[in-house]
Amino acid sequence: MAIERVKSFPLPHKFTVEEYLAFEERSEFKHEFIDGVIYDWGDPDPDDPVHPDYVPGYPMPHLFTVEEYLAFENESELKHEFIDGIIYDMTGGTFNHSRIKVRMTFALELQLIGSNYTVCNSDMRVEISGGRHVYPDVSVVYGAAQLKDDETTLLNPILAVEVLSPTTANYDRSTKLMYYQSLPSLRGCLIVEQYGVQIDAYTRADSGWRHRSYSSMDDVIPLEMIGCELPLAEVYRGIVFSEE
Repeated sequence: MAIERVKSFPLPHKFTVEEYLAFEERSEFKHEFIDGVIYDWGDPDPDDPVHPDYVPGYPMPHLFTVEEYLAFENESELKHEFIDGIIYDMTGGTFNHSRIKVRMTFALELQLIGSNYTVCNSDMRVEISGGRHVYPDVSVVYGAAQLKDDETTLLNPILAVEVLSPTTANYDRSTKLMYYQSLPSLRGCLIVEQYGVQIDAYTRADSGWRHRSYSSMDDVIPLEMIGCELPLAEVYRGIVFSEE
């Protein structure tokens, strides 16, 4: 079955020669390397998943296992997300993106100090069902954190926050949001704009997920799932928006 390439996804990672050689050294099988892409050697198994970029008659781009992704990620200086066998680059953040993440983290941490809730920054990877791995900009966990992969992967966030970037905004608002909402532990997700005052809050209810947008510096978002409130004035304090 062919894996569908979602148009809103980030760009697949282009491997360096050094990354390919390190991967090849760890692998039990041979692979070819052309223009940043690692290809499986030999004819594909008709029963195996098919890479979305596969062209019949040519080698198939390699679909990575979770173990291969984690080994690559542990050696990389940059962070990458992992969806259905494909490793995706994470884009670099702008000044506003970085500042909003810090303001968001600080606003939550200040209210949750001494509670049973723990705030994590964007270094904390989250595993979605099916072996998918993503990096929220901010996450909150209640009680004991369920961790794996040498405590680098969180399984039970109660809140996830994404600060939008131009190249991944569609992905964050659609597919990635859907991934978060599939997590049994998650009770809320915040999608935060960096080019203007707007936060979309998604909260889990008995009937499904509820959505509300906040776009005023006077707005305060009730975060009942973690027992606090989030004033937009705190998130966007000191942020200067471009006139473009």
